[in-house]
Amino acid sequence: MEKLVNKIQSDIEELKNRVGEKNAAKLELDKCMRIIKRLEEFSANCEECHQYVNDLESHFIKLLNQTKTEELTQQDIKLHRKITANITSHLINKHKLVTSGYYMSVYLSLGLSLGMVFGLLLFDNMPLGLPIGMGIGVAIGSGLDTDAKKKGKVL
Repeated sequence: MEKLVNKIQSDIEELKNRVGEKNAAKLELDKCMRIIKRLEEFSANCEECHQYVNDLESHFIKLLNQTKTEELTQQDIKLHRKITANITSHLINKHKLVTSGYYMSVYLSLGLSLGMVFGLLLFDNMPLGLPIGMGIGVAIGSGLDTDAKKKGKVL
């Protein structure tokens, strides 16, 4: 499995060099590298992860062969994003991983909502409650994001 993952990672690096910076950003190749590492970790215990590694290998070989002769089309990029979205959702749902900044976004919006409510109820001044709620939401969210990163739960 390790040789296969190393081959896929080298294919991603080669693809990154071929397609240019703009298309590499569209294809989210850095995210693909992180996904590959996570799939390798879970493939011993999860048959779906093992299958996803094989699917990604054939997908990147196809992309490399296509870039030899022509540019990537918009449909190729859409297909690639669909494949990575399926894999990401599997990793999030089955293996309880979170995306980077997940808790920050959740608790920031929650803190703003609560700040607005408390600003209206306690201070009779909504704009005074918003920064208080935002500060609390950012503090809690960044703490949980840091904790998830320490535990290795960030995709």
